[in-house]
Amino acid sequence: MELVVEQSCPSCGAPIVLHEADRLVTCPYCDVNHYMAGGGGLRFLLPAECPAGTGPEDLVYLPYIRFKGCIYQCQGNEVRHAIIDTTRIAIPNDRFPVSLGLRPQAMRLVQATAAIAGRFVPQQMKLEGIFAQAVRLTALFKLERSGRIRHRAFIGETVSRVYLPVFAKDDMVVDAVTNREIMGQGRDWDEIAATAVAFRRQWEPKFLSTLCPRCGAPLHGEADALVLQCRNCETMWEEADGRFSIVEWGLVPGASAADLAVPFWRIAVRRDGGGPLRTFADFLRLTGQPVVIRAEDELRPLFFWVPAFKLQPAAFLQTAHYLTVSQKRLADGEPGRLPAAYPVNLSRREAAQALKSVLAEATLARKHLFPLLPSLDLQTASAALVYLPFRDAGHDLIERQTAVTIAAAALKFGRRL
Repeated sequence: MELVVEQSCPSCGAPIVLHEADRLVTCPYCDVNHYMAGGGGLRFLLPAECPAGTGPEDLVYLPYIRFKGCIYQCQGNEVRHAIIDTTRIAIPNDRFPVSLGLRPQAMRLVQATAAIAGRFVPQQMKLEGIFAQAVRLTALFKLERSGRIRHRAFIGETVSRVYLPVFAKDDMVVDAVTNREIMGQGRDWDEIAATAVAFRRQWEPKFLSTLCPRCGAPLHGEADALVLQCRNCETMWEEADGRFSIVEWGLVPGASAADLAVPFWRIAVRRDGGGPLRTFADFLRLTGQPVVIRAEDELRPLFFWVPAFKLQPAAFLQTAHYLTVSQKRLADGEPGRLPAAYPVNLSRREAAQALKSVLAEATLARKHLFPLLPSLDLQTASAALVYLPFRDAGHDLIERQTAVTIAAAALKFGRRL
């Protein structure tokens, strides 16, 4: 489930209700668009109810890491995957709830800003350790599963901080959401409270103007889009390090005006590392594809075709696998006027992290390839966004050049991942 958050408009201050994955913020009052930069560091508060005698300045906010995404793991001779949606406490103390349960999904959260009174306990546990806890919650990755883990990747994850408000009263520490006592005051609480600090302004979300950096025309996209389009100069832009950067892109025209343009990252890996993947022929050999390798395959550059949108893990790997194997039939596309298009909600960085999982899924010689995965260095040389034409076949969408099929329900489900 997605979190629902209340955010103030950066222009007029009016309240706006957003979903967790939203980046393009449209104010219904002043009709101004802003793009929220640095989505990975957002901070939210559970709403507090202060009893008589307790004010907002008395609240101490405990940090929890919210993790929602897909885990891919190559273990033994299998590619396993799971969807995880959890919150885990980010301080090493077992007296507080280890998770917030369903409260973040069931309640409307508040965006944390410098206007919030009270003090915030800093995160004291590394994300890697919190992710490891999340993995242990997944039945697919229990210890009884046999085989050495060769590779693990977190793809399409949403990571944010959700704060639980508490206060001290009558020698007890009280949950300010439920007004229930959590623990008695003592040395543990004193040490935690001593680390709490006022909210820092650099923690606030930053917003970018949604005007094209090249021509000044408005940029367009859906609320959860990570890439925005300028329809005036036919350019694409993504946020990186607090500013918009241009994206190399192309569109493969469809055979019908009703075709849906679906985005994919076409990723080339570095060829100067001396690794086993320098050409498309190398890919065919390494993965044991049952095809005749031709002379032109020895010269053809290798590209991984990875969905630029979130999908259920099995469908994500299958789609990337089939398009990568069929890449000789795929055109590069050229910039142009974009018709009806599916939004980009998976970044190029996330797509690059999926390369080993896609390679493992595509191989028919797993006993040979899987031991090589830890040492494979698949560094990205370039990444372009290519929109491929899919025709609507009712319950399925079918790519025009390769007949690769994506269930319409899978696309719909992916918007909630």
